[in-house]
Amino acid sequence: MARELPARFGITPHAARRLANRQIAIGGAMALVGAGVSAAGIGSVAAGVPFGMAGALLIAIGLRARSIGVAVQVVNKAYNLAASGQREDAAELLDYAEATCRSRYVLRVIDVQRALAAMQRGDLAGALARADAAVTRRTDPLSFHLEHATIAAARSLRALLRASTSDRDGAAADIEFVRTSALASPEVLARAELAAAVLLERSGDREALRAHLLRERGLLVEHTRPRERALVRAYQRMLKAKASSVYRTGAKREPEAGGELSAADWAARISPDAAPFMRAPAMAAGGVEELSRAEVDRADASARAAAEGRAGSNRQPVTKAARRVLLLWVALVMLFLGVWQLLSSDRAPPVAPEVERLPAEPIFGPLSIVLALPIIFIVMLVGAVLVNMARARKLSQRFMAAQVAVAKGEEQRGKGELEALTRSMVPAAAAQAHLALAELSERQGELPAALAACEAGLARLGTAAARAMAADILLPALLAERAFLFAAMDRRADARAEMALLAERYASYPFLERARMRVALALRAREGDIAGAARITERDADLPLNARDELLADVCRAAASPGAAGAGEVERLREELRLDAASRRWLSAVAPAALAAFERLREQGDAEALAGAEALAETEALAEAEALAERAGVRPPDAGAA
Repeated sequence: MARELPARFGITPHAARRLANRQIAIGGAMALVGAGVSAAGIGSVAAGVPFGMAGALLIAIGLRARSIGVAVQVVNKAYNLAASGQREDAAELLDYAEATCRSRYVLRVIDVQRALAAMQRGDLAGALARADAAVTRRTDPLSFHLEHATIAAARSLRALLRASTSDRDGAAADIEFVRTSALASPEVLARAELAAAVLLERSGDREALRAHLLRERGLLVEHTRPRERALVRAYQRMLKAKASSVYRTGAKREPEAGGELSAADWAARISPDAAPFMRAPAMAAGGVEELSRAEVDRADASARAAAEGRAGSNRQPVTKAARRVLLLWVALVMLFLGVWQLLSSDRAPPVAPEVERLPAEPIFGPLSIVLALPIIFIVMLVGAVLVNMARARKLSQRFMAAQVAVAKGEEQRGKGELEALTRSMVPAAAAQAHLALAELSERQGELPAALAACEAGLARLGTAAARAMAADILLPALLAERAFLFAAMDRRADARAEMALLAERYASYPFLERARMRVALALRAREGDIAGAARITERDADLPLNARDELLADVCRAAASPGAAGAGEVERLREELRLDAASRRWLSAVAPAALAAFERLREQGDAEALAGAEALAETEALAEAEALAERAGVRPPDAGAA
């Protein structure tokens, strides 16, 4: 397969490539020193072995970083393409990654993506085979916490697939594994709880299903993908239909054979009894990508310069960090030279003339110190890797626990833990906690607080090394959130410039199209162009929008064309805005014009209902008068007479 494939899809060299090249260069230099020492015969041929070992270790680390960096970019780009409807291109990129990458972690992620794609096509057997491969693949000890988080994701997906194929025991085992995993994200837990709901529905225990949906509502509504969320709502409608004799039950749908399944046909494969209650809006294929790009990429020169200035202002001065490293190396070199001079001195200590002694040889000579340095370096490097792995796992567990606490309604406890994580000495962990706090503040409608949290997170990624390590997801996620907040706060030029910069520098960001959609939708809704916002949301792709974005899209569609949405959909949205105060508060903060346009539907509906009632009363009065006249033998006047 052509090596030019990543470039054809706009994938540029990874931000960490320069650091990896530096490691390879240092390792090569150390290996050359070892070869020179051995060739010169200083001490023995084995004298250069420690240098060669240290150099080889650094070269291996650098090469691994380069290889994984490219593979991660390709896989992330494939995810973004699949979510935006370009599934053939996504499959081509996954084929390339699978053929060129040997990292077990990346291959496991590819298995999960292919399982998701197969499930969306309705190929449950193929999806289950890929999910099994993701679960059983050997783990990579150098990326332990990432591996186990991906395994939890694979098992949640396998639980849903097993539940849909009536493998109750296998599904229950996977659900229990995910529930007890310390590295399962809210999204992973939500899919596992959806699998539990499918098991309850298939068992016919409606009361248990009702209780489960109520208990896990925060996870099932907030942290599921759009199709999965639509299935949850279908269950809610189904339970309402079973409880009411006047509710009309729809006919079961037979899924279409082959191709990409619609939401209802997908539900027919996962949970046939719920399929008649699916209410996914009819989406038009194509065009939305161009609409959203045109909306967010119109950045003028001044706004673009301001965006680049913000990107630069978040970086800490490199000279400060470089100065510390330089001083440390100078101190080590001076210490080494001092010890060398002390141990290699030819001057013997004074002795008494009457005592004759043999000359003493030093226990540690200069050559011993030279040989010990690379060994010490290897030990320190391996120790640092092990310590970092343990620390990364612990921080990941704390972060996931905080996220799950927020998702399950324990916001104060989760927020307190996130605030504690912002003080971490690890820049990526602190920045990730700031991003979670920004998303939490945004969800509560506190846009200035969310923007401040974004800025704080970007500031923690101030060094070149920190930004390079966070370039795949964390850094562009902070930029995408900031762009959305700019759009929601009427800073339109800044939002467009931020998105243009994001698309240019982080083309392989896996949620790029979702970010474009969110910003474009917020821009149109803030401007009062409700019809334009509705057109942006008309698509057949499966972007992982959250529940609030989906609510905004539904409100815009209903306000722009209530007849097309239907009375049932309008009533559903009214009920959701009445019961969910947090979503209403978010909508009033982000898109007040869209909320006002939707509220006018009620006024229009009330006016139409009043006019209809008056017309009905007038008709009934006229009919009664005619009946009285007929009984009295009096012919009523001709309505057509002058």
